Amino acid sequence: MRRKRRVIAALIAGTAVAGPAVLATPVGAATTQTITFVAAQYSGLTQPYWQGLVKSFEAKNPDYKVNLEVVSWNDIGQKVDTLVANKQYPDILNDDNFSGYASEGLLYKAQQIVSPAVYKDFLPSFEKQNVVNGVPYALPFIASARAFFYNKTIFAKVGIKAPPRTWAQLLSDAQAIKKKGFIAYGLPLGSEDAEGEWTIWMLSNGGGWESSPGHWTINSPQNIQAMSFLNNLANKYQVTEANPGDTDRTSGVWTLFTEGKIAMMDNGSPGTLVGMIDSTKPEVDYGVAAEPTRLASQKQQTLAVQDNLMAFKTSPAHLAADQAFLDYFYQPNNYKTFLLREGFLPTTVSGEQALGSNPEYGPFMKLLAGASFYPETDPGWTAVLADAQSGLGLGVEPGHSPSSVLGQLQQQAVLATRRAS
Repeated sequence: MRRKRRVIAALIAGTAVAGPAVLATPVGAATTQTITFVAAQYSGLTQPYWQGLVKSFEAKNPDYKVNLEVVSWNDIGQKVDTLVANKQYPDILNDDNFSGYASEGLLYKAQQIVSPAVYKDFLPSFEKQNVVNGVPYALPFIASARAFFYNKTIFAKVGIKAPPRTWAQLLSDAQAIKKKGFIAYGLPLGSEDAEGEWTIWMLSNGGGWESSPGHWTINSPQNIQAMSFLNNLANKYQVTEANPGDTDRTSGVWTLFTEGKIAMMDNGSPGTLVGMIDSTKPEVDYGVAAEPTRLASQKQQTLAVQDNLMAFKTSPAHLAADQAFLDYFYQPNNYKTFLLREGFLPTTVSGEQALGSNPEYGPFMKLLAGASFYPETDPGWTAVLADAQSGLGLGVEPGHSPSSVLGQLQQQAVLATRRAS
C-alpha cells in the first residue's frame, strides 16, 4: 500500500514535555513490559519530542518500556508494509492509513487502547473518520485545516485590496500580478500532496471524491470544470509556476511563497505559519483567508486532514502498556507541546480549548468546523490515493484533457473499490 507523503518543515521550538504520572502498573502486569512504537516524522523536531516523552513516561512507569522508531513520510509506507507482511506488527503506529488494517482484523478497537476519560475527550467530527463497519479502530492524532494564503506586500504593489472571493476574481488578480513580474498562483499538483490541492478545488465548486462510500465521483461535471480552470491557469493564462503538474507543495510552492515569489496559494496549514514562514522568513507579510469558490453564492469549504494512532493486536499482555503510553501522550500538556512544535490542530476538546484563543491557530480552528475530509474510511482509498498522486498532475499538462485524466482516475477508483470489497 502506498501512502501520501506529508513533510511539514516546522522549525519552531516548543515547550518541554511535562505532565503528572498516569496509570499505575496494572495488577498482574509483567515486569518491564516492552512495546514498540513506529511514528511518522513530521519535522526535525519529531524524534526529539518522542524521545523526551518516552523518557518521561518510562521514569513515571518503570514497569513499561517503549522501543521507538521514527520514520520519514517518504519511507513509512514501505516500512509498515514490510512489518505487516512479515507479521512483525508494531504495538502502536502513527500513520494516516488504518482502514485496511482494520478490515483485516489486525487492530484493537479504539476504545480499548485509551482510558474512557481520554476517549471521551475526542471531538466527534474526528472520531467518526476512523470507523470501519460501524466501529472506530484508530485514535485521532493531529489535524490540519487548509486555507488560502496571500502575500500582502505583492497585493499592495498591484493595488489589490482583499483576497479573491471567486474564481473570476482570482483570475483577474492573477493576471494583474503576473504583469508585475510575480508568480500569481502556486499550483502544487506534484506527487507529494496533489490530493490535497485537488480536494480544495473540487470542494470550491461543489464537487468531491464520492457521493457516498464506494460511489466515486472523480469525473463529475463539477470536478471536470474545476480541473479545466486549473489547466487554463497553467497553460492559457500562464499565471502559475512552471510545470505545476510536477511541483510539490512543501519543497516547491511553500518554499517559493516564503521567498516572496508567489502571491497566492491554497493548501496552507498552521504548519506553514508556525514553521516555514514565522521561523525562517519573518519578513513575509501574509494573510490567511477562506478558499475562493467558483461562484459567490457557493459555500466556502476547505479540506481537513487528520493522522491517527492505532494499536495492533500483537499480544494481550501489551494492551495495558499501549493504553498507559497513549493516555500519557494525550495528557493536555504533552499533547499541546506536540501541536505547538509541529504546527497542527488538536483533535480533542481540551486541546481545542487550549489553542482556540491562539492568534495563529484561531483562524484555522474556525475553518475546521465546516471542513471536509478525505474518504479514508473507504477500503479502496489507499489505492485511489496512489493513483491520484501520480495522475492528477497530468490534468494541467499541455496536451492532456482534464476530462480524460479524471475519467481514467474514476475507472481506477471503481476497480480499487471492487478489489477491496
